[in-house]
Amino acid sequence: MGNQTDLIGESQARKERAIAVLNTRVPEVVNESTYLIPSSDGSTKYKVRHLDSYSCTCPDYTNRCKDKGLYCKHINAIILFNKLQNKVEMDDFQVDEITEGKGCPSCKSDSIIKKGLRRNKSGNKQGYKCRACGLYFVLDPAKGIKGNARILCLALDMYYKGNSLRDIQDTLYQSFGLKLHHETIRRWNNRFMGKISAYTGSLKPQTSDVMHIDEQVIQVGRENEYCWNAMDSKTRFLLATQITKVRRIRDARAIIQKAKANLSQTPEIVATDKGPFYRKAVKREFPGMHRYMDRRANDKALYHATAKMDNQIIERYHGTFRERDKVMRGFKSEQTAQRYIDNWQAYYNFIRPHTGLNGMTPAQSAGIGIGLDRNRWMGLLKTSQGVTNECP
Repeated sequence: MGNQTDLIGESQARKERAIAVLNTRVPEVVNESTYLIPSSDGSTKYKVRHLDSYSCTCPDYTNRCKDKGLYCKHINAIILFNKLQNKVEMDDFQVDEITEGKGCPSCKSDSIIKKGLRRNKSGNKQGYKCRACGLYFVLDPAKGIKGNARILCLALDMYYKGNSLRDIQDTLYQSFGLKLHHETIRRWNNRFMGKISAYTGSLKPQTSDVMHIDEQVIQVGRENEYCWNAMDSKTRFLLATQITKVRRIRDARAIIQKAKANLSQTPEIVATDKGPFYRKAVKREFPGMHRYMDRRANDKALYHATAKMDNQIIERYHGTFRERDKVMRGFKSEQTAQRYIDNWQAYYNFIRPHTGLNGMTPAQSAGIGIGLDRNRWMGLLKTSQGVTNECP
C-alpha cells in the first residue's frame, strides 16, 4: 500500500511540474508523433514520442519513470499541450459498448483490451488487441475521414439544423483546430447519410388511423417543383417524401403508395387540402374511402381541410423544412433534391426532438429508435455502419 501511495504522489508531482514547463517553454512539433521540449537551462532538447505508448529521452524517464510505469514531466506536458490545443481525439468508446455482439473481427472473441492509439492523417484512433488471436485492430464508425466519429456527428447535426457548409467549416476549425474544405463536409454528408437513411428506411413505425398529405413548392435549378410529404398524425412520423415537376393524380397516388409501405394499419382518415387530384388518388389507393364532412359517420372517409379536421400538422412540418431549405437557396438538380429530402427524412424522424411529443423524436413516439444513444447521431452512425447491434 505504501509503494502504491508513493507512486501516486510521484505521478502527481510530475504533472504539477508539467504545468511549469508549459508556462516557460513551448513544445516544438516535429511530426504527428514526435515533440521536442527544451531543458530547464535550454542547453538541450528532449524528444518525446508517442507511438503505442509515450517515451522521452530525458534522464528522469530513462532512469526512474520507465521502470515504474510513470510519465516524466515532459510527457505530461505534451499530454496537457495536446489538450490545450484542442487536438481532435477519438470518441472514447468503452470496450464492452463497441464490441457488443461483434467481438474480434477475426475470431469473434469478446476478450479484447485497449492497446494504444493509432496515429494517421485522420487523427488519433483507439486501438484494440484480441487476447485470443492476438489481432490488433481499430473499431471506428467513421473510418477514412480527417477527424473522428464525434466530429462527424457534430458536422451532420449542424448541417441539418440549418448551418451552411462554410459555417460548419469555420466552427470545426475554431473549436478543434481541424482544417477542412467545405466540400469535404458535403462528401461526409453524402457518404454517411446515405447509409443512415438506408438503415432507418428499413425500420417500420407503429402508425395511427390518421394520415396527412400535402405538397410544398421547392426550387430546383431555375424551376419550381413540388415536394410531396405524407405524415402520421399521432407520432408525427414522416412516412414518405417525393419530388415531382407537376401535380397530377398519378403523382398523388405515388406518394400514397410510398407511404403505404410504412403503415402498420390502414388509416381511417386521410387529411389533405382541396387539391382536385387528391380525391381520385385516395379513392383508388383506399377503396371505399370517400369525401364527407360529418365526423360522426362510421365508415372510412377522406377529410379535406375544414375547421373540424385541418392539415396544420403537416403545414407546420413544411415550416420546419423551409428553415433549412432557405439556407440552401434551392437545389441544383432533381436528383440532388431527392437525395437531400431522403436524408432529411432520417434526420426529422430519428434525430430532431418534437415539442408536441414531449421532447421525443417521431421515431421514439412510433416505437422505434428507443435503444439509440443519448447522442442520437452516434447511435445511428454506429448501427448503420454495423459497429453495434441494431436498435429495437
